[in-house]
Amino acid sequence: MPLCEHDATEIRRPHKSRLGESLLRLSQNLDQTRTAEQRALDQFQKWQERWSDRRDQISRRLELIDRQLESLVQDRRPQLSVVAHVHEDEQAVLMHPSGG
Repeated sequence: MPLCEHDATEIRRPHKSRLGESLLRLSQNLDQTRTAEQRALDQFQKWQERWSDRRDQISRRLELIDRQLESLVQDRRPQLSVVAHVHEDEQAVLMHPSGG
């Protein structure tokens, strides 16, 4: 059996000091923060990809609407009309120009 130092075979246990506990908490918080940041970056990238697809889709639809409107205008020019509402007593005068 080979000789080895006593420290090499001893199982290392974390020291329970306030500084050690603080460093451990800081390390865990740093890991959690990095994980959360990476997750947020991944979600943001996915959102950008979806928005890019949507933006292209909206752009194509607007171009189609513009072409449809142009074809409607070329087929017939829009005409404005004035429509008036005639009251019953005015309608009677219009139907009987003599007034009676």
